[in-house]
Amino acid sequence: MKKHTREENDTAVKSRYFSIETFFKTPANANKRLKPSASDLQVENAIKELEETKEQCPLCRLWILTTSVSMEVHVNQCLDKEQEREKENIPPSQENDSSICGKDVQSCQQEKDSTPVADDSKPPPSLWKSMFSLAAGSTAALASVLGARDVNTNILPAKNPPAGGKRKYKPCPFYKRVRDTRFTVDAFSYGRIADCEGYFLTHFHADHYGGLRASWTHGPIYCSQVTANLVKQELRVDPRRVHPLPMNQLCPIPGSDVQVALIDANHCPGSVLFLFVLSNQKRHLHTGDFRAAPRMCLHPLIKQPENPPLNSLHLDTTYLSPQYAFPAQDECIQAVCDLVRMEVGVTPKTKKPSLLESWIHTETPQPVEQENPMTSKDDAFQRMMDPNNRRPAAASRVLIVVGTYTIGKERVFINIARMLKCKIYAPSKKRRILECQQDDELNNMLTGNPLEAQVHVVPLREIRADIMSNYLKQHRPQFTSLVAFKPSGWTYKSAPAQTSVMKMAPLFQVIAPPVDRAVRLQPYYKRDGVKLVGVPYSEHSSFRELASFVASLDVQHIIPTVNVGQLPAMSAFLDKWQEDKRAKRIQVVDYPNQEHW
Repeated sequence: MKKHTREENDTAVKSRYFSIETFFKTPANANKRLKPSASDLQVENAIKELEETKEQCPLCRLWILTTSVSMEVHVNQCLDKEQEREKENIPPSQENDSSICGKDVQSCQQEKDSTPVADDSKPPPSLWKSMFSLAAGSTAALASVLGARDVNTNILPAKNPPAGGKRKYKPCPFYKRVRDTRFTVDAFSYGRIADCEGYFLTHFHADHYGGLRASWTHGPIYCSQVTANLVKQELRVDPRRVHPLPMNQLCPIPGSDVQVALIDANHCPGSVLFLFVLSNQKRHLHTGDFRAAPRMCLHPLIKQPENPPLNSLHLDTTYLSPQYAFPAQDECIQAVCDLVRMEVGVTPKTKKPSLLESWIHTETPQPVEQENPMTSKDDAFQRMMDPNNRRPAAASRVLIVVGTYTIGKERVFINIARMLKCKIYAPSKKRRILECQQDDELNNMLTGNPLEAQVHVVPLREIRADIMSNYLKQHRPQFTSLVAFKPSGWTYKSAPAQTSVMKMAPLFQVIAPPVDRAVRLQPYYKRDGVKLVGVPYSEHSSFRELASFVASLDVQHIIPTVNVGQLPAMSAFLDKWQEDKRAKRIQVVDYPNQEHW
């Protein structure tokens, strides 16, 4: 073998760009301070502006850029993570109720809530040795040391508490305070607020109740009855702290000169608008999360000019952008039911023949089998197994799956089940949450047997091709195909041309109803008996509905409560709408029915 000389070796490593010697040499100007260029300063300013638009997730404590992703989207991902525990069917009352990290849920919640508001800290030096001495493949142990950093993870390692053992809370933002009162709305993640005498909760979504836990002692909690049921059952808050209020009537709040009315928010079960009426006749309306509808503006306590103007309106601005002009809920539900009807082969019921037609008819009528009240023939599973069933075999062998959040999207799967006259399968934890709604019709539909129901409810994030394919395999041969619906307003975006027009359009043009209101659904995935369908169904107000809601009310000040990092852009729309209203008499915008514009 030929031996390389030193000269040949030196030649082998030489490069026209650098050599080994020059690579390790310090440049002559390395210690000189470089003057930043104008472009560098622009970048630094842009980074500072982005840092100012961050908000902290109340679940995983990560800081989110609200200009790139809505806080609601991120929190919904955290909520979906919690639903993974549904597969284990572990009731919350068990003492050894374990989470992903192996600790009890309450301890993990206390860890999260004790986390100081600061940038993620590095592991202490003492942990580095144990970190790198872990056996190969010990992923779980490594994760326990490093801590989860995925945005979908809702459990993070506890950080060193600040001196004194007390957590440093961020101050309560202005949009969570009700003017002229000592009350806050959805402000549970800011610790004890010194001047707050009552904490109001609009609905049971974690980005609104974040910080509320079993050890809560900061003050009374006011909410609807359904939300109170969930707070006591799921969070185990002391019932003495929870004060459910009746709907649609003014109720005095003890120790204050304020009356509060709860109005259905059309968002999720138990969600409400809070109308605060002060003794000096000032009125403040907080929408929480809501899907605006004409019936809200027609409510006896809100309708104008029968009632005084609103001094302030705390508005859910999740979709305050012209690209989100998605259709009404009723239109989406009708489109879903039409597609299901086509997939399962359900035909409209034939008209019952009249007495005269029965006499003329020559065929012998078939005897009607008496229905056993203990075993309803309306169940999809029984219809499938009934040999005398005249419906096509494929009609009862199509599995309908609907994605949902912890609470929400109920109207979609309930209306499908009504049409099919079948049961609804949901895991045990989901059933417990649904039962808190105190809806007898829904409770009669629910079942814990997946083979007994033709409609199944799963977490929204599981509406994926791979997961749904495996889901269908698990339920064969009872079901031969599957249609999964993913209801979310984020699945819809207006055409670019329409969006650009709506940006500069006056209010009367924004609130004009669309010419074509038909919703046409097409699967975005179709393979091996599995179809995935996106539905532009949202439980937040669309851009046009927000405009219609604002146009129907006399409001002095509008305060956005979502995506506050985009306040200048949102204020441009709101200020323009307020200005366009000044020249006209305030009245409810025309509507096809009281449920939508």
